[in-house]
Order: sequence, then C-alpha cells, then structure tokens
Amino acid sequence: MRFHRLIPALAICALVIFIASSLHAAYAQEFVQYKVQVNVDGSGSWAITQASGLNGTIDSWKEFQERVTNLVSSAANQTQRTMDVDANSLQLNTIWENQSQTTVYQFTWLNFSVVQGDHIIFGDVFQTNDFFSKLYGDGELRIVYPPNYTLSSVSPQPNGANTTPNTLDWLGTDFFAKGNPSIVLLPSAPSPSPNQTDSIGWPLYAAIGSGIAVAGVALSVGFYLIRRNRSQRTETSPNGLLPAVPFVESEEGKILRALQASGGNAYQSAITDQCRFSKSKTSQLLTALEKRGVVIRYKKGRNKIVTLTEQWKTKGELS
Repeated sequence: MRFHRLIPALAICALVIFIASSLHAAYAQEFVQYKVQVNVDGSGSWAITQASGLNGTIDSWKEFQERVTNLVSSAANQTQRTMDVDANSLQLNTIWENQSQTTVYQFTWLNFSVVQGDHIIFGDVFQTNDFFSKLYGDGELRIVYPPNYTLSSVSPQPNGANTTPNTLDWLGTDFFAKGNPSIVLLPSAPSPSPNQTDSIGWPLYAAIGSGIAVAGVALSVGFYLIRRNRSQRTETSPNGLLPAVPFVESEEGKILRALQASGGNAYQSAITDQCRFSKSKTSQLLTALEKRGVVIRYKKGRNKIVTLTEQWKTKGELS
C-alpha cells in the first residue's frame, strides 16, 4: 500500500527531471560570436566564440588552421592585397560544462586593413564569397577599433555602437556581409599640450574667470525674473485657459524610439536596459506591439531579437 502511494510522487519527480533536461538542452543550442580588434598597424586580432551542445562538432587544431589559412588566401585574391596569418597567434581553447561546450578560436590577420596616411580603412575582405561560411557560419559581429581613433564612415549601419570602448555591433553577419562593408577611421583631435596652455598667461585666465562669474550672476537673475513672470501669467490668465501640458511619451513609444535609433533591430534585453523597464513589463509591451503588427520577435540563443516591421521602420510615432 505504501508503494502505491509513492507512485504519484515518483512520477512528478520524473516529469520535473525531464522538463529540466529539455530546458537545459534548449539553452545549449549553437551560438557564434565574432570579435575583431582592429589595430593601428593594419592587422586584425580575431576571437571567435562557438557555443553548442555536447554533441556539437568543433574543429581540431589542424582543421582550424586550414580554415583560417584558406579564408585569408581567398580574401587576398579577392582584394589583390598581400595578406597572411600570424602563425604564433593561433589559439584554440574549449571549455566543457554539464550540457554544453564553448570553444574560442583566436588568430591575428596581418594586413587586414589598409593604412593610408592617418586613415585606417577596412571592409573589403568581407566581400569574399561565403566569407563567414568559410569560418563558422552566421552569428553576432563586434568590431573594436583603437581608442585614439574616431569613426569617419561605416556601412552597413551597425545595430549598436559605443565610444567607451570604441565598438560597433551587428546582430547578424549575413546582413553585414551583404551590405558592402566599408569602415573608415580617423585619428581623434589631439588635446592642447601643457606648454601651449601655460603660454596663455594667468592674467587672461583671471579675466576669463571674472567674465564667467558675471555672466553666471546675470543668467541667474534673468531666469528668476522669467520664472516669476510666467508664474504670474499662469495665475491670472486672461483667456481662462490652462497652461500647456508637457508632452509625455508613452511606454510603447519609448520602445519604438529605441528600435528606430538602433536601425530597426535590437535585443529584448537591450530594450529593457535602455527604456529602464522590468523584464516582465518589456515582454508585456512587446507582446502588445506584436499583436498590432509593429514588431516581430524571434529567438537568438538565450535572448530574443526584436525587429520593426517594414511599415514602422520609417513611421515617426505610434497612434
């Protein structure tokens, strides 16, 4: 009798274990990220992260070396520029976890960029046929450029960009490669040297400081008088109208602005951070926007990519 009473509990435990295993296997799906550090000497330091389940295939050292060498050779033929792989830079490291494995492939591509005077120009190598298929397929792409350089032009437009550090991000390499990639970097404007600053002289500094102080006092008085006059006009409005109500953007409108600013595509987690919503609130708002045909969502690894539909990419605001 006691054994029969244990059967439902054992069945529930088995069901929980099965669901947990299924979820873990789902999270172990394949993910690829390419990171390229552009160097001032024209080389490019590559780090490719490939994550998959335990049954996923990974390159041996020889396969990895041949794959990279063949790609660089094809790019050299395509661009008619001399290129090579730094043999000492090749690295392959794999980490195994419970239900997944993560491999990082690293190498340095010599003459990856074209250095013309103070310009760094790159992107022509990506026009090689099936460029990323010759590596590890479609994935995320991040390009990092030197801190003392600024972005002059970039095509296609990235899905995200930062200046600390200098990074450009694309959600997919297929979209990037089909956009005729071209990126131009220029040195940042140098700051004045200490000697040049000291030559101005303390008398001039004193005059400038006094002028700023006087201007600050005048602005403070002016703002006080303007605010007092506005307050009086509001209290004794001759036409009896209420003061104008400031524009308050809706929560869905914030999401639309964030997507338009990122080129129409963004991770759901990035929207959560930028709009300062909770994860559940972001999910609810995006579900409502999906029902209205404003956005489309699809899974990308452990995250979701949110894409504006064509009719909303150029539309200014939600009605």
